[in-house]
Amino acid sequence: MEDIRVLSEQILTRIKQEGQSKLEDYQKDADERITGITQKLLEIEKKEKELITAQMNHEFERQKQTLKNEQRNEILAKKQTLLNSIFDQAISELENWDEASFANFLTGVLNQLDKNKGWTLVPGELSKDMIQSNQVAEVLAQNSFVTVSDQILKNKAGFIMQQGGIDYNFCFDVLINELKKDFSPQLAMLAF
Repeated sequence: MEDIRVLSEQILTRIKQEGQSKLEDYQKDADERITGITQKLLEIEKKEKELITAQMNHEFERQKQTLKNEQRNEILAKKQTLLNSIFDQAISELENWDEASFANFLTGVLNQLDKNKGWTLVPGELSKDMIQSNQVAEVLAQNSFVTVSDQILKNKAGFIMQQGGIDYNFCFDVLINELKKDFSPQLAMLAF
């Protein structure tokens, strides 16, 4: 009987050892799986954080660029307003010329014309009184090839010279707008 007991204990010990060995193998396998899953989760978390950071950086850069664009546009609008006010002021100054300045301007224009042809001066409404002033009348008297029209250019300062069906525009707003086209890039570079 003793042999049976010893044999039983040996079998029981061996079963315990095999069970313990299998349990240790299962535990080791489970630990490896947990470690693998944990590692994958950490990698996923890291990638998610990188993605979120990249998205936030992209959004930040986009908003920063938007603010820069808005600021640049605001500055450009203010500078454009300033340039426009300079040209408007120039028109206003021309409209308010005294007789001598207007007469000098008219003389300069008439000196460029072909004196062998007949010319008609059509005054602007805002310059009508200036055309009738003494100094301008003297200039016109010295240039008999020019006649003054009874027509008036509404809401205009300056005049138009007509010859052979062609109008040569010397209205101040038109002259300044021509200068504006020519000099705006240069003024913009100075102002900006």
